[in-house]
Amino acid sequence: MRLLKAMQEAERFSPTEQSVIDYIMRNPQEIAELSIRELAERTFTSPAAVFRLCQKFGLKGYNEFKIRFMSEMSRAVQDGSVSAIIRRPITDKDSIGDIVRKMAALEVEAIEETKNEMDLTQLERIARRMDKATVIDLYAYDQNYAIAETAVYNLLQVKRAAVAHNAMNSQFSQALISDKTHFALLISRSGENRRLMRTARILKERHVPTALLSCQKDAPLSKLCDEFLYVANTLDYLDCGGNIFSVGVRYYLDVLFGIFLSRNFQEIEEFYDVFEASIGHPDEKDRLW
Repeated sequence: MRLLKAMQEAERFSPTEQSVIDYIMRNPQEIAELSIRELAERTFTSPAAVFRLCQKFGLKGYNEFKIRFMSEMSRAVQDGSVSAIIRRPITDKDSIGDIVRKMAALEVEAIEETKNEMDLTQLERIARRMDKATVIDLYAYDQNYAIAETAVYNLLQVKRAAVAHNAMNSQFSQALISDKTHFALLISRSGENRRLMRTARILKERHVPTALLSCQKDAPLSKLCDEFLYVANTLDYLDCGGNIFSVGVRYYLDVLFGIFLSRNFQEIEEFYDVFEASIGHPDEKDRLW
C-alpha cells in the first residue's frame, strides 16, 4: 500500500515529521476523529507542519490523508497485519497461494489509487481533444511500448486512427511531421526519459496537444506536456513498481477507450458489422482474436 509504505521511509522525513508519523502509526484508531489542529497539539507540532507532511505524500491536505490512511489501514488489518503490507509485497517467504492473493490485491489497489486521482473534467477535455484529432500518436519505450501497442489496437476498434512509436528515429520523425491536428500520449513511469523529453520538446514547438501518463507530476517531462495524468506507482523494482504502473496505465487507456465506445456506440456497432463481413466468417481456429 503506497501511503503506508511511504510512511515507513524514515530517511524522507525531518525529525518533526517523523514524530507526527510515529504518533499516527501508534494510534491509528484515533486519526478518523482527530482534526489537524488536534493532531498537531498531540505531536507538539503545528497544523502547518502536518499540512506540509500531507503534501509531501502527494496529497492535497489532511482530509485526503485521513481518507487514504484509514482505507489502507483497514485493508492492512484485514490481511492480518500492517507489517505484512508495509514490507516487500512478494518475498521468499510467500507460498504460491500468497502470491496469487497478493498480486490480485496489488492490481486492485493500483486501479483504485489511479481511479481516485482521476479528474473527470480533465478526462472530458482529453477525450474531446482525442476525438477531434486526425491521428492519436503514442510515444513510449520498453515495457510501456507494449501497452501503447495494445492501446492502438483498441483505439482502431472504436474508429480512432492511432499509431505507437518506439524507435527514437521514428519518434522524432513523427513528431516533426505532426501538427495541432494530432494528439500525443506519452507514457513514462519516471517522467525523466531523455529521449521522450526530446520528443516532447519537438511536439511543443509544433503545437501538438500532449498528455503524459506518469507517476511524477514534478518531473521534467510533465512540464513539457499540456496534461498530466497520475498513475499509481512505486519506483522500487522489488515493490513491483513496474507491474503497478502498467496496470494503472492500462486502466487509464481502457477508460478512454470506454468513453469513445459509449459516445459512438451505434456508429461503432455498424463499423464492427462491416468489419466482420469484410473478413468473412472464419473457422474458430482462424479467428483474428
